[in-house]
Amino acid sequence: MKKSLVCLLVGLLLLSGAASVLAQGIGSAEDPVHVTYLCKDVVPSEEAVIDLFDRIEKAMAEKGIFVDLEVLESPAGKYADVVPIAFRTEQINPDIIYFQGGDLPISQEGLLEDLTEYIAGSENVNNIIGAHSVEALKSYPYLLWLAPGRVQIPLIRKDHFEQLDSAKKVLEDPTVENYYAMFKEMKEKELCEYSITTDGGIIKLDNVFNHAFGVTATIVKDGDNWVYSAATDAEKEKLAFYAKLYAEGLLDNEYVTKQWDTMEQAFYEGKACFVAGTAGDVVNVYNNKMIQTNGAETELIALPPASGVSQGYKSLDVSKESRGFAINAYSEVKDAAWAVLDFMAGPEGRIFDKLGLEGVHYTMDGDKYVLTERYPEWWAKFWPTVNGLDLEKVEGEVLTAPALDSLEKAGQYFAADVNVILPEDLLPLKDAMDMLYTEYSTDIIRGVRPIEDFDEFVAKWNEAGGTQITEYLNTVLN
Repeated sequence: MKKSLVCLLVGLLLLSGAASVLAQGIGSAEDPVHVTYLCKDVVPSEEAVIDLFDRIEKAMAEKGIFVDLEVLESPAGKYADVVPIAFRTEQINPDIIYFQGGDLPISQEGLLEDLTEYIAGSENVNNIIGAHSVEALKSYPYLLWLAPGRVQIPLIRKDHFEQLDSAKKVLEDPTVENYYAMFKEMKEKELCEYSITTDGGIIKLDNVFNHAFGVTATIVKDGDNWVYSAATDAEKEKLAFYAKLYAEGLLDNEYVTKQWDTMEQAFYEGKACFVAGTAGDVVNVYNNKMIQTNGAETELIALPPASGVSQGYKSLDVSKESRGFAINAYSEVKDAAWAVLDFMAGPEGRIFDKLGLEGVHYTMDGDKYVLTERYPEWWAKFWPTVNGLDLEKVEGEVLTAPALDSLEKAGQYFAADVNVILPEDLLPLKDAMDMLYTEYSTDIIRGVRPIEDFDEFVAKWNEAGGTQITEYLNTVLN
């Protein structure tokens, strides 16, 4: 019954056009539209959150869009796990909801609004959206995330860089061999206990080395068939390289048990010389903390991805966004909910979102936004991008030079992934396959298994579902 109602409402929206609805204004000063919002780490009782949403309401009212925004408390537990469950069981029922995973089955049940028409009618969103997000929305129009592509950028300290002849070669010619030479020199000169650290997996390394070894997409063509690259010879060669790094003590021998905080601590304390961080805001945090801990000479330098068969950071999955904001398909105030998301993508919204609160995080000097000492406390509650923000009018660093350079490199070496959203009946097979990959890849890297066992893994991978899923991939991608 609910799904039929959603289809009817979507049809009516397409006929009337989302843009024309917004042009007519929403609510009134006497009767604003109540819109609820739920997002990870945005706490309704925090003074800064209360202040921000009050200011948003007032600014939107000046445009004839009258909303009464309510920030909801997140359910207790790990956000990515508990929110999808609470939403599906109607324990929570926000109009605007942020997902960080778990949204796919929810959208497949018709619980999330298709945002295609809203986005098409929004000048604000289209002014700041990235190419990767445009592609993701084509196949999955339920999540919107106006943010830089989530690629991991390799980083080293400037003072270390200046002591390493091999590091300069990496900048000029970032081959796998030159990267390996840099890792060796780091340890030989005793700049660190181990050259590289990561947080429990190899994704950060993959962002540097995947393309060099020919792992250019999640799904690749192998003869006449489409297969997952995880079970290809290119992946085998890459894992052999990682195993070499581990065996020689260049890769943190405790990387499997490292969490994000202990990984970062190892980097700040100089136990590791090399780490990868998400372009933009995360690189900014790493840079600021490194300087606070070790001094200005330890400012970070962003490095290019390794070159070889191809060159690029890990290909970005454009089959869907991995996180982002959705609108509840059963919301009775969808147009108002969209108006909030749209406003925050516009010029005034960008100031609120990226610069924070006037008088707290910045002050005005003529037409200049002067950042205060409290600015580093601020983080975006909607769209973590500097797109749409005139940085020439900002005095102070919204992002440090290394963070801006990381964004530039992310764009320069962007590569779109080839991936497919699997139907629900194939998802358990893929989960089993992924568990096999994690088991074998970890054992191979740590030397528990020889690299020759990769062939055994491929056989088990195909038995677990690889062969069956390849048949499905061929029907979709051919």
